[in-house]
Amino acid sequence: MKKILIYGKGSYIGEHYREGLEERGHQVDMVDSLVQKPGEFSVVGYDVVINVVGIAHIKITPDMESLFYKINTDYAVDLCRLAKESGVHQYIYMSSMNVYGDTSECISSREQENPKNFYGKSKLLADQRIHEMENESFKVASVRPPVVYGKGCKGNFNPLIKVAKVAFVFPKYKNTRSMIYIDHLTNFVCQLVENGDGGYFHPQNATHTSTEEAVVAIRKALGKKTVLIPGLGWFVKIMMKCVSMADRAFADDYYALDFSKYKSDYCNLDYQTTIDRTVNG
Repeated sequence: MKKILIYGKGSYIGEHYREGLEERGHQVDMVDSLVQKPGEFSVVGYDVVINVVGIAHIKITPDMESLFYKINTDYAVDLCRLAKESGVHQYIYMSSMNVYGDTSECISSREQENPKNFYGKSKLLADQRIHEMENESFKVASVRPPVVYGKGCKGNFNPLIKVAKVAFVFPKYKNTRSMIYIDHLTNFVCQLVENGDGGYFHPQNATHTSTEEAVVAIRKALGKKTVLIPGLGWFVKIMMKCVSMADRAFADDYYALDFSKYKSDYCNLDYQTTIDRTVNG
């Protein structure tokens, strides 16, 4: 049993981590980032500190740059330093796939880090600065998941659910996407805590998916059939060039499967089951 502090009380991911860790017999406390900043609370006596605080799922505007760096970088670094000085053994930071930028290439190496906006840049800078503090007695782990989905999640999967509910016809167009179901991500973090590892980690579902497959799976969970229309690749490509939402939906964005392997399997559900649970609870 380990004593764990999660910074990010009330957050979707943080609360799932708490439930998963407690189910495995660990003692978990949480701190609300809206009430206390790093340095305003003690982490003495904890084995692990997990930081899930960050700004995401909002429209990025130029005037918000300083806020992104304050929350995503400064808070992460300050809490890591506090943890190290307080004798904590492991610090886990929720980073992002966004540190690799917007790419249609398969991501298989950290050499591909290339953030395009200050959300990704602030996450990457945090990763770099916290890992400078790592040593044999203090392990630092950066977790860089792709799109996270699950019942009640406010992430980028929700717009796809809304489209799928009404899209009884859909282009037959294969792209490649990495995603991770919230329970799989929780399983991974529980293993990471119990192993006490440091490093950079890229968890994802056991298989890739595509936008087409996601729509079909969502509609199946709703008890609806989908008609896939072949021969519309040209139309999809035109839409990707003209409409940013279409580009985000149909562009390739994925990790190599080997890049996401860990010591033990953390994905215990098939894709359709995760979609069923996301849509229907």
